[in-house]
Amino acid sequence: MAKNSRSGFRLDLQRNGPSRLVEQVVNGLSQLIAQGELRSGERLPSVRQFAEEHDIGASTVVEAYEQLVARSVLVARRGAGFFVAARGTQISPALSFTPPEPVIDSAWLLSEMFADERVPIKAGCGWLPGKWLDDEGLHQAERRIIRSPGAQQVGYGHPYGYAPLRQIIAQFLGNWSLEVSLDQILTSHGATQALDLIIRTMVKRGDTVMVDDPGYCNLIAMLKMADLNVIGIPRTPTGIDTEMLENLARIHRPKLFFTTSVLHNPTGTSYTPACAMRVLQAAERHGFWVVEDDIFRELGQATDPMLAALDGLQRVIYVGSYSKTIAPSLRVGFVVCQRELARQLVHTKMVLSLTNSEINERLVHSVLTEGHHRRHVESLAASLLGAQARVNAKLTEAGLVPFTTPRGGMFSWARMENSALSARDVADLARQKGIWLAPGDFFHLSPPEHQWFRFNVAYADAPELFAFFRELQAQAGTASA
Repeated sequence: MAKNSRSGFRLDLQRNGPSRLVEQVVNGLSQLIAQGELRSGERLPSVRQFAEEHDIGASTVVEAYEQLVARSVLVARRGAGFFVAARGTQISPALSFTPPEPVIDSAWLLSEMFADERVPIKAGCGWLPGKWLDDEGLHQAERRIIRSPGAQQVGYGHPYGYAPLRQIIAQFLGNWSLEVSLDQILTSHGATQALDLIIRTMVKRGDTVMVDDPGYCNLIAMLKMADLNVIGIPRTPTGIDTEMLENLARIHRPKLFFTTSVLHNPTGTSYTPACAMRVLQAAERHGFWVVEDDIFRELGQATDPMLAALDGLQRVIYVGSYSKTIAPSLRVGFVVCQRELARQLVHTKMVLSLTNSEINERLVHSVLTEGHHRRHVESLAASLLGAQARVNAKLTEAGLVPFTTPRGGMFSWARMENSALSARDVADLARQKGIWLAPGDFFHLSPPEHQWFRFNVAYADAPELFAFFRELQAQAGTASA
């Protein structure tokens, strides 16, 4: 409702409007300041005066004023009241930072693409659209956490992680015939921190490790930063090249082998049972540990082998995460391993970061136990499998060659043929047309022979993407003629 103000300005507040009164006060005052009707240094009415003049509660005014202080629009002076902040200190959306044009390289993929919203078709990104995730389950969990006692929300939490969540993890692994105790499980800030803890705890500078090639680009970067001797094991449609693994392990005596058994990033492939057994046999013969990065397990097939279960955690360290099925922003992962090794990893975790966010872990636990998550995962897996089939068929029609028949999950891996352009040049041309691509050399230890690309099937089913590749193929054909 409208009120004349003794303070010299006017606000229209609608009690039945679409926004809360607090939001209306915040927006109204912000607009008056932006228009110059309230000038820098000018004192606002006291909380009581503003509330009386606009017939609203004092608590509404307090909350609105405090929000404006937090945004540097107002300044609070003890004993004097609230004042309009100087122009130079205010945070204005119109003056927000505009990043430079991106250079398509591994640094951009690792550190900038998450915040770069200028390219609308995110065909090469590594996360799912929000509408594909368990939005309702997360909202229910958030409401449940808000109603919980404050003491449960403000502590550091347990070094190993929130015990009820670790119990759920143990039950999940029990479904795969892997029996573990709670002191074999520790939570982490996503799977990436889990991998970092393993690297920092188990190897030292100059040690040799093996990885899937192509493989997870963040992991490759972490291993290189640790100054390790990194050897790639070629990825195949059925897992990895086990003969190459055997030969290289015999020659180099690695400490660790990092691999993804189900729905590998970037190729989308999964181990066959035969491949899994050969990997475990090689680990036993040559004395290396297998780090099973298994963050896509819930989206895979029931028959996909789990190395940790087949091995009983004798030579396997298991890494999981909830970023792909609940929400990446929660950053909740976990490690499962032998009891003594878990104790060492917890020590490393406490040195580096103390405990993880127990609030986030409680949110994940609530989502997993409220009864909706299993159906959500089944629906998500089916949607991704369908998207895989559609995207691979259209990539083939556009002249690309998929690495393998789709098995579900987020990623398709395909190559261009008969192109004089490098994969990075192609990605830069695509960016100019509003398309994100992830060139294959981001995921390889050395430049690959072909122009490979990783496609996220949840984003890649876009006509503009396929038209772009058809145009490139037509240009290559014209040039060769």
